[in-house]
Amino acid sequence: MGAPDPGRQSALMVVGPIVVLAAVLLLAILRPGSVIEVSLSDFMLVTLFLGGGAAWLTGRAVARSWGPYWQVLAYCALLAGAVRFCHFALFAGTLRALDYYLLELILLAAIATLGFRAVRKTQMTGRYDWLFVSSGPLAWRARTEDEIERDLREI
Repeated sequence: MGAPDPGRQSALMVVGPIVVLAAVLLLAILRPGSVIEVSLSDFMLVTLFLGGGAAWLTGRAVARSWGPYWQVLAYCALLAGAVRFCHFALFAGTLRALDYYLLELILLAAIATLGFRAVRKTQMTGRYDWLFVSSGPLAWRARTEDEIERDLREI
């Protein structure tokens, strides 16, 4: 049995964030009070646009520096705290609401993971183009023997 293929489209770093985002969306539709504390516009502005944008950029920054994935999660924990503070300071939300903090942490980690994965795919197919080719927006695969032989003939 070979080593696991981290670049595959069904990898946990691809499927996991998509499932999380779909679950949060479904929860927001079925039980909005468990996702949205003050108002929908507050949630959209602070959590999705500001926090989500910062999370995406955080994931990209860690990947660009070839940092380990656990750093993404550590930065997202800090970022979720900052998002909770913005809800508290700007919209009279609850500062120490553990349930909203955990939900925002999971949501921001999912967005950051997608940013991390997008850059990592570009790195793997760009720097190691003799070994890997793109197989989707967030995935890569090993080159086949035929592809390697064809590229060698072209040289």
